[in-house]
Amino acid sequence: MTALPSILASALERRAPLLASRDLDCYRLLDGAADNVPGFVLERLGTVLIAQVFEGQCQEKEPAMRAVAEAARCHLGLQAVYRKVFPVDRSDVDHTIARRNSDATPWLGSATADRVDAVENGIRFRIRPYDGFAVGLFLDQRANRKWLRGQADGKRVLNLFAYTCGFSVAAACGGAAETLSVDVSKKYLEWGRDNFAANNLTLDGHRFIVEDALHFLERIVRRGERFELVVLDPPTFGRSKARGTVFALRDDLDRLVHLGVGATEEGGHLLLAVNHHGTGRKQLETALQRAGASAGRSVMVVARPGLPLDFKGGNSAMKSVIARVD
Repeated sequence: MTALPSILASALERRAPLLASRDLDCYRLLDGAADNVPGFVLERLGTVLIAQVFEGQCQEKEPAMRAVAEAARCHLGLQAVYRKVFPVDRSDVDHTIARRNSDATPWLGSATADRVDAVENGIRFRIRPYDGFAVGLFLDQRANRKWLRGQADGKRVLNLFAYTCGFSVAAACGGAAETLSVDVSKKYLEWGRDNFAANNLTLDGHRFIVEDALHFLERIVRRGERFELVVLDPPTFGRSKARGTVFALRDDLDRLVHLGVGATEEGGHLLLAVNHHGTGRKQLETALQRAGASAGRSVMVVARPGLPLDFKGGNSAMKSVIARVD
């Protein structure tokens, strides 16, 4: 059995700058294989810890994982630990697993409200610790949200596959003149509005569109509408049951990037981010170059953001590029 307590101590030491930050209380404490605990991830989000167990990868026994999660909870003075079990095939989730991932009773500690606030670089995000697999915020996008906030003042921002609108909230906090958040899920966009409210942001100039992202992009590109900042953060695979549409990164990346470039104002920037082990940064850059050539526009990669220090190559496959479009 892995010596988890000593591994936790080492992980906490490496993340000392994050733990010491006064405007940050959400970060990854254990990053799976990168912290010598394959298949086991521990994240702090405000007053809760989320323990992620990946079947087929995790080698630890439950008592050992409980012990390290409880040690982390006590060390940080947090209220609860909720456990999420990720099966190898998430397309056919066992009802027992789904029910446990939505159980309000914590794995450790005392139960929390269904919504708790977490703070990232001074921005509040509403976290739902027992709302299924996802809790509302992907921590490996922290640096990208900070970059967008710094670029957004006075600009129009288009956020595709917006999820709970983390990028839109960051842009609004940075003074964006307008944000447009597009997602097929009404539930997630309502969650996004809740994130705006958590930061006392007015919704004036901020719109939420329930629609397939590709269909939406096709329409605005046809009518020549452009934005100074465009965020493309697609899932590996997504389905809209109500609309009968499917997005598959492998098949739709080139089309998505082509449309994204078409929606970017001259001199504007496009942030392209994916979380997929099978898609490399070179593929993203190639797709951007192809899109530029097809549209007769200059597309230059200006930044290749790395992962935050609490992500060192464990379960996160996130990579991103930022391009200027002329």
